Amino acid sequence: MASIEYRARSTRVVAYVNKEKKTFALGEVSKKAAVRFANNIDTLLHERRCNLPLSRDVSNWLADWDDALFELLAEEGLVEPRVKAGALASYIDSYIVGRSDVTERRLGKFRNARARLIEFFGDVKVEVVTPGSADDYARWLLTRLAPATAQKECQIAAQFFRHAFRQGLIERNPFDGVTVGKATNNERRVFLSRDVIGRVLEKCPNWQWRLVLSLARYGGLRCSSEIALLKWCDIHWDADRFTITSPKTRRYGKETRVVPIFPELRPFLDDAYFSEDADKTWVVPMLGGKADKNLGTTFRKIIRRAGTEPWPKPFQNCRSSRQTELEQIYPTYVVCAWLGNTPTIAHKHYLIVTDGHFKMAVEAGDKLGTRTPVSTRHDSQKRLQSVHSVRENTSFSEVVGIMENTQVAEEGFEPPTRGL
Repeated sequence: MASIEYRARSTRVVAYVNKEKKTFALGEVSKKAAVRFANNIDTLLHERRCNLPLSRDVSNWLADWDDALFELLAEEGLVEPRVKAGALASYIDSYIVGRSDVTERRLGKFRNARARLIEFFGDVKVEVVTPGSADDYARWLLTRLAPATAQKECQIAAQFFRHAFRQGLIERNPFDGVTVGKATNNERRVFLSRDVIGRVLEKCPNWQWRLVLSLARYGGLRCSSEIALLKWCDIHWDADRFTITSPKTRRYGKETRVVPIFPELRPFLDDAYFSEDADKTWVVPMLGGKADKNLGTTFRKIIRRAGTEPWPKPFQNCRSSRQTELEQIYPTYVVCAWLGNTPTIAHKHYLIVTDGHFKMAVEAGDKLGTRTPVSTRHDSQKRLQSVHSVRENTSFSEVVGIMENTQVAEEGFEPPTRGL
């Protein structure tokens, strides 16, 4: 057991390490801090003797100490020496270079988050960032970005520092538990009816744009990554199916998935296949396998030509509208297998409550007779008022008198028996 020695201007903790007496000078600290140090030293020695991993409480306690005191523990072999992570900018750059398993679009989000981290913190050392400064950074993001985007950038920052923690470069992740805003913005989620999509399809300049829109709205494909990589060899005409290559889900072991050629989608595929300027390899030649090509600007112009104000997240809402439609017909696990997401993600980011759902609920209520007639409520109240209360220890003669003056329904005292 570690002991505490209180002196005039200094407090020391004495512990036995490998049967040798060791003294740790803490300087002027409170009694509570000295007790905590002694307790954690005991726990640390126990975990080392039993070859156990450091507990979270001990790890957090170690992270609070400066380098001088930490080096004293390292000299005694109680902890591993601290490894310096270096400057924040160079560390994040090396992390981004090592993430060859993600898409170029995701790497772009990493670079955006890096730029804002450097703008706020400066090119400081990684270990200088504290949980308190991480909270300040999260609040600062809200002044620059939408709540949902700010939350995503906090998650990316936590990802950067979690990697540093797992490499042993820092004692804890300062962004652990930091949240700001919200992960989703339901106000930007819009259900696109077929009437709206039909008007936009009419204003598309050529068959390629019509195919892009139909693949997004009626096929549920991600645009432009999954649409750009679609080849004619992936279209299985006889089986009425086609195979989608998905860069986004590749790192999860789901590089491809098979989707039906929906009846709404078939005419656009036929039109593309028999077009004079069709490509022999790519289904959409203007994309030509470029999964990171941005189509948003041109697509918004097409929407305006159709007399409609561009909706938020143009292609994302096409995809979510399709999932909402399919969920009304097929089980969730089937729809998620076709669209390449999970039920959790679908409920959080895709599914939309439409005006049609409200209309169906009202019509279903009328058909099922869920509205209770007013007369039924009055009749039940009258029956409740006609019930006689019998006091405790009532004599048999009083009970007979009550029964003689009580009107009995046609079925009698006992309820009718089924089948008789």
